[in-house]
Amino acid sequence: MTLRLRPGRLAGLALPLLVACTPGPRAVDALPKDAGPRTSQLAQMKDANDALDAQAARRAAAPAAVPARPLVTGIGFSQVASQPGHTLNQRRLMAMRAARLDAMRDLAEQVHGLRLDARTTVRDAAAVNDQIAGVVSGTIRGARLLRVTPKGEDSYEVEIALDADAVGYIVKAARQR
Repeated sequence: MTLRLRPGRLAGLALPLLVACTPGPRAVDALPKDAGPRTSQLAQMKDANDALDAQAARRAAAPAAVPARPLVTGIGFSQVASQPGHTLNQRRLMAMRAARLDAMRDLAEQVHGLRLDARTTVRDAAAVNDQIAGVVSGTIRGARLLRVTPKGEDSYEVEIALDADAVGYIVKAARQR
C-alpha cells in the first residue's frame, strides 16, 4: 500500500509531526531529498524552536545567580543653601558631605537602635509641654556609597548600604564592649 499525499496536505501534516518530535537529531537532517520548500521551511522552524527550548531548559536548570543585596540602607538629605562656604561649589560639597553623614546616622539608628527620651507636662488635663529627644550612638564600618543624587536646585540625597557581613561584624563588635 502506498500513501500518496498532495503537496498542500504534506505541510499540514508535517507541522504536528515536527512539533511532537523530541529534541535530538535535527529535523533538517532527517528530511528526504525530494522534500518541498515548505517542508524544509517547517523543519528549519522546528530546529530553531528546539534550540530555543534547549536554551530555556539549560537556563532553568542552572542555579540562578542571586545578586548580593544590601541588608541595611541609609538615606540622607541636605540643602546646599544652608551650608558654610565661600563659593557655590564649596556649599555643594558640604551638602553632599552632610547628606552622607545623615545617611550614616540613619544606618546607625537601624543597626544600634535609637534611644528616646520623652517628657510631657500635663496641667489641667491638657498637655502643656511635650519634648522628645532621640540619641543614637554607634560605630559604622564598611558602608558603601550607592548613589549621590541632586534633588531639585538646592539639595542632595545620598544612599549608603551595609551588607549582611558588615552588619554582623558591627553588632558583634558592639556586644564585646
